[in-house]
Amino acid sequence: MRMKEPTNSSKKPQRINYKFWYWGPFLYHTQVTSQECKLILKEGKKYRKKSNDYRHELAGHLTEEYKIKNQKKILQSLSKYFESYVIGYRKWRYAKTTDAPPSLRVSSLWINYMKAGDFNPPHHHSGDLSFVLFPAVPKQLIQEKKKYVGTSGGPGAISWEYGEGKDSHYITAVDHFPTTGDLFIFPAALKHWVFPFKSKGERVSLSGNLTYESLGKDNFRAFY
Repeated sequence: MRMKEPTNSSKKPQRINYKFWYWGPFLYHTQVTSQECKLILKEGKKYRKKSNDYRHELAGHLTEEYKIKNQKKILQSLSKYFESYVIGYRKWRYAKTTDAPPSLRVSSLWINYMKAGDFNPPHHHSGDLSFVLFPAVPKQLIQEKKKYVGTSGGPGAISWEYGEGKDSHYITAVDHFPTTGDLFIFPAALKHWVFPFKSKGERVSLSGNLTYESLGKDNFRAFY
């Protein structure tokens, strides 16, 4: 005897209660102002000299990476974004606490001048948090990205990876092509890399590592 499957097209779908977990690292993305970009470019230019070469401390395959020794002006302009990260992280984690936000100290700060052929291999940073900010993205690179037809992040993209394997049911990587003003803050242990590009022009990025100096009951460091 053949049975007909019931048809419920006219009925509303049954309401089912469920929950899910926010999984993986908290990757924060925002845009800084054009004035802040100009400030970073101006301050970075002061350290663009051989005596400040920072490549021996970094994983990048770049010809120009310089340590910024006097961080005061840059950090004053960016401190509100670090505070915003902490607030966003607590919301993302559903951390219910009345503790004051943990204080952050920048342990290292450097500026990168990326040109055709330069790239950053897969790596992670030291400290608790890391950030990268793009105050200048050349028009030539934007045009190169528009012509790209592959499936990866493409020329000049930055990629973060968390977990192992590749499966359509979960996300293990995030790719993003940075535009001028993009700022990303993320756990320092999160693996990431930057794709090379071929076009002329110079892309500038500011990078740094941060350390929590005080921890409340929600203990940020333990989560990472």
